[in-house]
Amino acid sequence: MAILGEKNLLLAWRLREFISHLPALCALHSFAALACIAALWGHPIIFFTVPWAGVIVLCNFRQWRLSRKCYPDTIDADHLRGLHRDLQIAANIETAGWVAGAILLFPTLFLMHPVFFTVLTAGLLASTVIAYRPFPDSLALYLGGAMFAAAALSFTMTDAFSWPSLALAIGFGYALICSTRRQGRQFEQSCREQINQYATVETVSLLLHEYEASSSDWLWEVDEGNCLVNVCERFGSAAGQDRDFLEGRELVGLFDHGPARERLAGLLLERAPFRDLVLEITVADQTRWWTLSGNPNADGSMRGVMRDVTETRETEQRVARMARYDTLSGLANRHLFNETLEETLGAQVKNQRVALLYIDLDHFKSVNDTLGHHVGDELVRAAGGRIGAIVREHDLAARLGGDEFAVLLTRVRDLDTVHACAQRIVDTLAEPFNLHGQMVRVSASVGVAYGSTRGIDGDEFMRQADIALYAAKRAGRSTFADYDASLNQMERTRRDLELDMRTAITEGQFRLVYQPQINLRTGAWAGKEALVRWEHPTRGAILPGEFIDIAEETGLIIPLGEWIIRQAIHEAVTWDEPHRIAINLSPIQMRNPNLVGVLTSAIINAQIDPQRVEIEITESALMQDSESNVEMLHRLRELGVRIALDDFGTGYSSLNYLRAFPFDKIKIDRCFVSEMLDRGDCQAIVRNVVMLARALGMETTAEGVETQEQYDWLKRHGCTEAQGYYISRPLESSRASEPSRNPSQWAEYRELGINVHPLRQGAA
Repeated sequence: MAILGEKNLLLAWRLREFISHLPALCALHSFAALACIAALWGHPIIFFTVPWAGVIVLCNFRQWRLSRKCYPDTIDADHLRGLHRDLQIAANIETAGWVAGAILLFPTLFLMHPVFFTVLTAGLLASTVIAYRPFPDSLALYLGGAMFAAAALSFTMTDAFSWPSLALAIGFGYALICSTRRQGRQFEQSCREQINQYATVETVSLLLHEYEASSSDWLWEVDEGNCLVNVCERFGSAAGQDRDFLEGRELVGLFDHGPARERLAGLLLERAPFRDLVLEITVADQTRWWTLSGNPNADGSMRGVMRDVTETRETEQRVARMARYDTLSGLANRHLFNETLEETLGAQVKNQRVALLYIDLDHFKSVNDTLGHHVGDELVRAAGGRIGAIVREHDLAARLGGDEFAVLLTRVRDLDTVHACAQRIVDTLAEPFNLHGQMVRVSASVGVAYGSTRGIDGDEFMRQADIALYAAKRAGRSTFADYDASLNQMERTRRDLELDMRTAITEGQFRLVYQPQINLRTGAWAGKEALVRWEHPTRGAILPGEFIDIAEETGLIIPLGEWIIRQAIHEAVTWDEPHRIAINLSPIQMRNPNLVGVLTSAIINAQIDPQRVEIEITESALMQDSESNVEMLHRLRELGVRIALDDFGTGYSSLNYLRAFPFDKIKIDRCFVSEMLDRGDCQAIVRNVVMLARALGMETTAEGVETQEQYDWLKRHGCTEAQGYYISRPLESSRASEPSRNPSQWAEYRELGINVHPLRQGAA
């Protein structure tokens, strides 16, 4: 159909719709004209009525013949335009005839048979409006003629209601014209939507056109009784039968039952030409598709060509499935899911409850970047298989894109049923995946939206599930969360914080504090870690945990991170002692191509020794686009700055990064330090990390040191540095002076700071 072009395709669908009503319309109009003869019989005006009715009947007969001879779904663009032109000419002549009849005959008809006149005019208008819906311009011409006739009749009337009658006729006619034009636009829009829906299939059909043109055809011929004659070898081979067996058999009997077979029988009976008629046939217990084209002969026989288009048909069916199903996971795609969701909500079945589960694989990007895209694809395929196995037959599971999935639950009894399904999904996806011999563990967060099919649309339902998904992620991931109205307020708060953050940097609402890092051998300060604080003018102190995620999601982390780099280096040169300044970088900053330039200009402007600047990057940041991030680390190293690997040991590929890049320092995560005196495994991890770093020529910093016992153990086992509340809380830049080397005197320094969180999650 795509070969016709969109304009001609729309015309074909209009003609198909119009022709479906045309036989009934022609019969009704012809009967109406003949009824007028009967009604006016015996009146002198009958001498005009008879030829007038003849013209009407001939016009309708002409339209009926055109509808029988032409098939809009099988002919080309020239035939389409010719059919439309011929139908329009016949319709215009008929319209002129009815206008003439209305002016000359209807006044007499109204006086003689008022009831018949009323039924006649109402029937003509109603049937014409219904049939001409696909062609609003032609209908407007018909209605315009009716209004003209009404106007002419009003001038012949002498009673008091002639002018009001004219006004009513014009008003009704205008309203009908506007309504039909609107319906015509709606019809056209519906057709365009179908064109877009089948765009993929039509594109493939174009690509397959060359194949169809070069495929092998064979001839067929039937006699006057529609029995096969002169069967060729190619025909017999394609049908899986001996040619002698086919000789004399009815052509129609070869094909499987269905509408196409019935149509073929009708075409053969009428001896009407046709082409590219697709029929199903069973050959050796397999369904195949043939196309037939044929023309009648003068001797009453028919002959034409056949073609096996099974491969083309199967390809089109596969492509049609691809347009509605995700090829990687095998689940429905976003288009089919949205379509089904709108249909379900639009059905508005009484007392029906539905639920939407929005699923996101936690840390999928890390797996994709670390283990490769082929493993990521296998993970999506396996996760989709597990989700699809959970849902019921009348529910729908879909992959919306990337690592996002959705499940539409219908016929839901109660919320407990929804929760049970969500928990099964969380538990199932938490089980390890065996992908190419590697055991991969991920988790899933699920947002749940639940309600009736009344009073909500698909976009709002998806928004609710999306908000609930974010709530599940904030709750720690690997869980599900329900949507409720309070989450709307949280979402509005997030949006407000985003808007406020855009002006907070320029208005000086951010400031830095510094967490001291102690040299465990000497007891002197070795450096300070820069931590950001936001003092909101109306909200007060806002924790980084509330705004850092927003900054990363919106890209505001780039200007905020640049400000932290410049401000930290600027304040570091004002300190009495040349301590190192440690600056945390987020994964998004690592992907910023301007990072090296920002750091270079900050170092040059402050005239600071690059060795005093220490960049901290977390393992999770490296796991995102790991190759490009390692390249960025080498560019930073060329500036002369130090590089530290933060939160070491919290991922599953830490050793791989130590091999990929020579870090200056390893920071041992607080989760190991806090429990190392109570748990032997944590103690062993810390001890071996210290030994590993020493062997690689790297320093170590233990985060989260909060007791004397932790401090002594780390010092005894050779850890280089430590930081935490036992040593000092974060300090303002103006109070970051050298502490006493005596740990017993550090209590006074611990009281100088304020207990707030750092830029990254969890103050050390």
